[in-house]
Amino acid sequence: MTRRLLFPLVLVALLAGAIAPAGPACAQDLSGLYFGASAGRSQIGYDNSSYADQQAIIAAPYGTVQWTRYSLHKRSDAWWVNTGYMHWQYVGVEASYLHLGELTYRTSGVFTPNSAAPRTVSATTSLLSRGPALSLVLRVPVAESLDVNLRVGDYYARTTVRNGLAVTSYDVTTTSTSGSSLLLGAGASYVFDGHWSARLDFLHISGAGDAATTGRYSAGVVTLGASYTF
Repeated sequence: MTRRLLFPLVLVALLAGAIAPAGPACAQDLSGLYFGASAGRSQIGYDNSSYADQQAIIAAPYGTVQWTRYSLHKRSDAWWVNTGYMHWQYVGVEASYLHLGELTYRTSGVFTPNSAAPRTVSATTSLLSRGPALSLVLRVPVAESLDVNLRVGDYYARTTVRNGLAVTSYDVTTTSTSGSSLLLGAGASYVFDGHWSARLDFLHISGAGDAATTGRYSAGVVTLGASYTF
């Protein structure tokens, strides 16, 4: 885990110890091993100019390109699965796997080949983000069956960027990188039927990707899901 993530984890642990009730927990406050799954929508934030730069590099051996139209689809389906252990009734550790979906950027413009007449050209760039995460979880009961949860952790983003450019043929280049990024989350869970919980979660990913290869990006994810505590 990167050094820049250690301070937030320690801070949450201290906060949990300070606010956790000293008395017995409610019957609905579950502790122990749990599994869960959630699905929803993500929105990936990315510097669009990076796409244009990457596509211009691909076109450079053939000529020059000037983009005139573009479309950006930054919302996508997302899902994640998780397993964790609440060491106490209010603090636990969680391992998960996140799939943030795919951002797609399409452009069209005018391509001027070397020593030839200009013609129209199109290009597509996609960014795919997925990977494991390890988080510290703080659970705060707010009602008999309702909990609010906070999490902070490390998302080990596996980022793949594909650039496709139709010049003399449809050329595709793929760049991939892996690295740690900050994960923050907040949500609520409603306990029912003893061990089941219905969940609403928001996750924020910051500083994913690599500036020199795939580019840096952030992501926000809203999901609905369920978990089971043994």
